[in-house]
Amino acid sequence: MDIREKFNYYYYEQADPRVTDWPLMGSMWPTFFILVSYVYVVFQCGPRYMKNKPAYDLRTFIRCYNIFQIVTNAYIVREILAVYPDAAALRCVPGDYSTTPSALRIARACYWVSLLKVIDLIETVIFVLRKKNNQITFLHVYHHITTVLAALISLRYVATGMAVFYPATNCSVHVIMYTYYLLSSIEGINKKVYPFKKYVTIIQMVQFVFLICHAIISLLPSCPVPRLPGLAMLPNVIFNFTLFYNFYKKSYMQPKKKKE
Repeated sequence: MDIREKFNYYYYEQADPRVTDWPLMGSMWPTFFILVSYVYVVFQCGPRYMKNKPAYDLRTFIRCYNIFQIVTNAYIVREILAVYPDAAALRCVPGDYSTTPSALRIARACYWVSLLKVIDLIETVIFVLRKKNNQITFLHVYHHITTVLAALISLRYVATGMAVFYPATNCSVHVIMYTYYLLSSIEGINKKVYPFKKYVTIIQMVQFVFLICHAIISLLPSCPVPRLPGLAMLPNVIFNFTLFYNFYKKSYMQPKKKKE
């Protein structure tokens, strides 16, 4: 079997036929184009455009964006829990690749998660337009790119069973995170919620710990699920946890430098 045959076998023949006709699922090229455009806009086109321009305010847009994220993430969690009430439980769950209403409902929920991860790329563009270049870190860009890839790949092959743990957990965390962002953007409330900022990062790190445990469970001999998703997820989640922990340590554990 040559390289082309192997690619066709793994990319097309092994894909979940229930989702391959959905937008972004039929080919890898739209996703590739989106991510390349994202990197180009963030590091080349955007900075050049903003070079001699004042920073945009965008406060109203950001508040609307935060509300959108809260509502859509909460909706996805509701859809998942309607089929898997214990979706966030650390246990082995074999997949259901049938076309029953409940199985398709989960597949659609995973699809909305994938689209939401693509929409999340807007956040970095907002940083560019507001000239918040200090927030465009390796952690930020890496996290956004890998979550898009992880969500789309997971949807293409395993939009069922144990794979729902990630969107159920991640979307729940995002409801909390974007609620904090929304409240911190409102004058008069922002100072009251600011002390909770570090806890948002802690919640994200706890999420990664649970994802690591979940991936390990999927690799146990007694768990009858495909091994490749867990093997692919584990190093990426560990790396993300390391990046977030380094950010937390730098932001909240190191003593602040006193001004002279």
